[in-house]
Amino acid sequence: MKKVIYLISVFCVFHLTVTGQSMSIDINGNASFNNLIFDIKEAGEDFQPNIESESNLEISITYINFWDKKDNPNEKWRINVHKSDITWNSEINLQIKRSGDGNSTSKKSRIKLNDGENFQTITNTPSYFFRGKDEVENIPLDIQLNGISLAMGAQEFETNIILTVYDD
Repeated sequence: MKKVIYLISVFCVFHLTVTGQSMSIDINGNASFNNLIFDIKEAGEDFQPNIESESNLEISITYINFWDKKDNPNEKWRINVHKSDITWNSEINLQIKRSGDGNSTSKKSRIKLNDGENFQTITNTPSYFFRGKDEVENIPLDIQLNGISLAMGAQEFETNIILTVYDD
């Protein structure tokens, strides 16, 4: 009876190892709205409708280890995006888009990314952003705000943007 339990345990551990995540997202840069200058000179004027971040925000999708890359070099993946609010006003829309294709890490493969080229609103519920295959580095992202008004008063707003990579 002990042998059967041992074999079942080994099988379960092996199964978890095989189905583990094989890719990761690395984020370089920062999205900030701190140094924007707003030119409001007259009573009744408000902020411009869309405010784009001053950022050099890039993500890279890479294999976690050498064997994942060697065994499955053309792995398809998708990115989901959502936010987790710290202090946020529900009237402000936070949006994201992919503004380029990045660079391939392999000279043999061509970059193949789909979707994500138009601004989409980031909500607190994960939603599809874009997809691709193989390793890609330095995919540029743009962040935009709209819905900000002087009527909100002087406040600081903070949220975290969460990007998750999934096997597709």
